[in-house]
Amino acid sequence: MILERIRIYLSKLINGDVPLVVIFWLWFIFISVCIETFMQVGFQFNNKNIYLELFVYFLILVYSIFIFFITFKSANKYQGSKFWSFSAKTIVTLNLFFSIAFFVETYKYYFLEDYYIEKDIEDFKQNLPIQVDLNSVLIDIYKKEKSIFYKYTLFGIDLSNEKTKNMFTKQVKDSLCESETTLALLKKDYILAYKYTNENDEELLDIQTKKEDCGESIYDLDIVNSLLKQQGV
Repeated sequence: MILERIRIYLSKLINGDVPLVVIFWLWFIFISVCIETFMQVGFQFNNKNIYLELFVYFLILVYSIFIFFITFKSANKYQGSKFWSFSAKTIVTLNLFFSIAFFVETYKYYFLEDYYIEKDIEDFKQNLPIQVDLNSVLIDIYKKEKSIFYKYTLFGIDLSNEKTKNMFTKQVKDSLCESETTLALLKKDYILAYKYTNENDEELLDIQTKKEDCGESIYDLDIVNSLLKQQGV
């Protein structure tokens, strides 16, 4: 009996026989608020499982398509103000557009590596320039193919001596090979190009670091972690 009532109601819903006011305020507005509340609470206690998050956004996309469909069906049969039916159609159309765009952006962010890196760089650029230490300021960063370029302005450091240049270059490369973030990029065959200029924007030094510069031990930690995982540690 209950299943039959549900079937009849869903049939009315799909055929546009449910009043537009019910479709819009209950099925669209109220349920959307419930979904948003659930996501805010749920993702607070979830350890950022990307597959679960993408699945949730996929369900929201399916829901948005469903809402778009039943709203148009009901609005086409609406006998009241044309402005109201037009407004309802416009709002659910915009909602569907944003749902599609957000799902695509989420997918690209998590599964398209280059896009993820480029987006992080663009976000990071909003904070430039950044005072790294007493002697250097990061003024620009950008990506081109498999190279990431960093531009620094140096203060109070004399790099006119070849020995000082070599020491400085070694220090930079060692720091990149020891940093977990930059090491992950090097392992993916990215080249990290560091360009240093003086206060007059005159080039002082150009350092390019590849994974080969870090030596064969670059994968040692990965091997250890793999062994520990196999042993259940």
